[in-house]
Amino acid sequence: QTFSAMYTSRYGDDQSGIRTWPNATMPDFQEQASGQLELADSRALSFNPVITDKNRVEWEAHATESAYIFEEENLVKRQNNESRIVADGIFRAVSGERVDDPGLSPQSLYNTTMVPVWQIAPIEGNAGAVMFNLHAEPNRQRALDDTLTYNVPTLTAAIQLVQDTEERPSSILFYPVRASFHDDPSAGEVVGSISIVFSWDNVLISLLPDYLTGIICVLEDSIGQEFTYYVAGEEVNYMGKGDLHDSAYDDMVHRVNATIESPEYVDNLITYHLRIYPSKEFEDNYVTNRAVIFTCGAVLIFVCTAALFLLYDYLVRRRQSKLAAFAERTSRIVNSMFPAAFRDRLFQQHDNQVKPKLEKRTSIISAITNASSIEGKTHLSEKDSRPQEIVYKSMNKFLRRTAPEPSNPDHNLSSNEIADAPIADLFTDTSIMFCDLVGFTAWSSSHTPNEVFRLLETLFWEFDQLAAKYKIFKLGTIGDCYIAVTGLPQPMDNHASALAEFTIECKKKVKEVQISHSMNLDMRFGIHSGAVVAGILRGQKSRFELFGDTINTASRMESTSQPNCIQVSKDTADLLRAEGMEDCLVPREDRVHAKGKGKLSTFWLVEPIENFTGADIAAVPVASSNKQDLQPTEESSATIEISQSPKNGEQALFHSVSSLEDDLEGAEDCLLSALQEH
Repeated sequence: QTFSAMYTSRYGDDQSGIRTWPNATMPDFQEQASGQLELADSRALSFNPVITDKNRVEWEAHATESAYIFEEENLVKRQNNESRIVADGIFRAVSGERVDDPGLSPQSLYNTTMVPVWQIAPIEGNAGAVMFNLHAEPNRQRALDDTLTYNVPTLTAAIQLVQDTEERPSSILFYPVRASFHDDPSAGEVVGSISIVFSWDNVLISLLPDYLTGIICVLEDSIGQEFTYYVAGEEVNYMGKGDLHDSAYDDMVHRVNATIESPEYVDNLITYHLRIYPSKEFEDNYVTNRAVIFTCGAVLIFVCTAALFLLYDYLVRRRQSKLAAFAERTSRIVNSMFPAAFRDRLFQQHDNQVKPKLEKRTSIISAITNASSIEGKTHLSEKDSRPQEIVYKSMNKFLRRTAPEPSNPDHNLSSNEIADAPIADLFTDTSIMFCDLVGFTAWSSSHTPNEVFRLLETLFWEFDQLAAKYKIFKLGTIGDCYIAVTGLPQPMDNHASALAEFTIECKKKVKEVQISHSMNLDMRFGIHSGAVVAGILRGQKSRFELFGDTINTASRMESTSQPNCIQVSKDTADLLRAEGMEDCLVPREDRVHAKGKGKLSTFWLVEPIENFTGADIAAVPVASSNKQDLQPTEESSATIEISQSPKNGEQALFHSVSSLEDDLEGAEDCLLSALQEH
């Protein structure tokens, strides 16, 4: 390609239209070609002009005049009758003899075209090829025809060079020389060619690493010829024609494309492919058990190391899992003890208390360390080297604020310990529910502890699920008493109705647990609404507590209620009416006496009318046996209208009323009359 560009740049058509081709002779050809020969590791390089019968005479005259440039006397002066000189013109070889070329090649697409060797390097040993028509030899003719047709580089099939006394497959690469430069290389007119003669053993030496020994290479061209070579380091030995490799290594073949690239539109060029196989010698040199031994050793080391890492990872994960499980259990316990807002304030107070002490202790340790370094001391006492003890002691002291140390009964809170403000807030709008199993003490005395706790856990677990559904805050349990509250820690506009719906659902769950556990225990419920003070009462066992008259009144509502009934205070009833639950309220006819509160007017909380059955009416207790107390007054009539059931509850209502004592006949007449009107 370099030489082709040099000829085009020196002798190409100029803008004036003056044409030099094919009369082109490069004075410094030998010098230019020597470097290219060494770089390409080739045997000969030549320039071959394209001659036709129209310019043959002119070119042969130019060749005769320029023959002196070869500095070869036998090309200028005839040595004997059999020798040829440049002045004799273009020739071809026929039966081993050199004869004048007639200028006709019938088998070629370009039958009147001749491509003689003109300038060749090295000239020593190749002078006899000058003026030889390459286009007259069949293998060269096909490659040259492809070059002239497609304007691309081409390769000849494997040939035997005249100067080689032993068989040595070689090829010639023809690169087109164009009359002028074009943006599209394939568009220029081909006026000659640069040919490079090379032997395939030289190609294999440069192709394969020199440290390999025992490689078998099979060279195959596109016309079906195969040649086998044996590669031994820096030596390549020709084994003969055909595929001579050991068939035992067929599955280890490696294929290499050993031809030049050509455009997609070019077809039917001579191409080469190389198949590389190992041999028995190669196997003996490179197949060894040492690799297996080293590999086994490496694998063993890896496995042992991996096992140690896995063991270490397992131990770390196990420790972390235990810590995480412990932290999760602790977190659940703390979360169940304190609402989130109060818990965060508790932690914040702890951080505010510990941080300055820790900073002070750290500065002391730093000062001691610096002093020890100056004095050459390297030891600190165990007390000074463990600042984490400060965190533990301060947290312990914080959570055990008001409780005296077991070892010091006379302990009093210091001024520093009571400096933090109490963690408490006033909640003005709350509702509190107490519920308690009737006769639980007697029942538990006749059952095993497992049965007692299984019952309480089952019942209260159901309550907890309902509390999560209705967003009710569970304050806690005291024995068989369950306490729930709404309106704190997050304010709630409908705190009364939300707690009422939750309590009604709890009442249903009691019935389900009664059936599943064969329990003959009823539960009474009480609800009251009002303001409470809520906060964390810090001490040896810190707890979240509620204080105020509201919680006491809610407890009285439960204690004065009836089995399987929900009693609400007048304050709660007023809130329920405001929140649209007036249909769920039935006034209690008698006034209850609450300790410390006197006589109170209360209400029974029942299910909404669409879910209300005759059994629910029958379950509403009647406190007085006086018929006059049950006559339809303005208040009792309203209650009766609310308590009417749909048609599917008439039979239950009728059955319940008819089973009353004779002294309740007036109430029966009143209820039936109201039902008929409905």
